[in-house]
Amino acid sequence: MRRAAMMLAVTLALASCTGGADGGSSGGGADDGSSSEGATSSTLGSPIVAPGVDAMVRLLGPAEAGAGAIPTFDWASVEGADGYRLVVRGADGSATWAWEGGGTSIVLGAVPDREVGDGGPVLTTGSSWSVVALDGDGHALAVSELRPVSP
Repeated sequence: MRRAAMMLAVTLALASCTGGADGGSSGGGADDGSSSEGATSSTLGSPIVAPGVDAMVRLLGPAEAGAGAIPTFDWASVEGADGYRLVVRGADGSATWAWEGGGTSIVLGAVPDREVGDGGPVLTTGSSWSVVALDGDGHALAVSELRPVSP
């Protein structure tokens, strides 16, 4: 039952992130770079564009290659942040998994010690990830680069 509830929460988080990298709080459009409003991702390794946000979230790991099928994502804390939103994208750029919470580290799928055969998301070649630091109202304080990552 716990796994079903978690998968529902992840599904809902993923649905909200596909409406815009800022979860729609600024009225932003698609997260494909086609909108000038809200945070939008661009090419791999470049910063995510977030008008009015100059601070960067420093991504710490995993490595771009050899991350494993179920990596742990780590980033540096941002002063004033009440939470973070992580989005993992597939090779085609579409969001494949999202998480939002107060920590600065999370394993893909949010289930510690999960094995590949247990179900849940796994990293595929050509994936990428990014993090947005959020204030208490859910507005972006800082954004990361869109970093490539592969198993």
